[in-house]
Amino acid sequence: MSIIPKLVALGLVGALSSPTQQRQINYNTGVPDGQRINQLWVVTYVNEKGLEAVAQAKLQGGDYAPLIAADLARLASMLPAARDLATTRNIKMRLIKFTNRVDIEDIVS
Repeated sequence: MSIIPKLVALGLVGALSSPTQQRQINYNTGVPDGQRINQLWVVTYVNEKGLEAVAQAKLQGGDYAPLIAADLARLASMLPAARDLATTRNIKMRLIKFTNRVDIEDIVS
């Protein structure tokens, strides 16, 4: 077993847990607040390595799409796929809602 993936994971944990100053960014774009993403729903499961992962559904074209929704219409359309996956794979899946948006940084060229 290689130590490199463990070192990469340790570095990522260190970088993500380092104290950074958070600030609110004013996105005064003139777009109504109802058109901003203020909450996300994500369907997760515990994979064979014991890690929580985002569930993906196979599309008719053969590609995969993560089960993530930013509005109630998309949430309603993806829940049947999540239930079907949980049943056919015989695994426990969890629907998680993320709220409390904090904009960390503007990323521009």
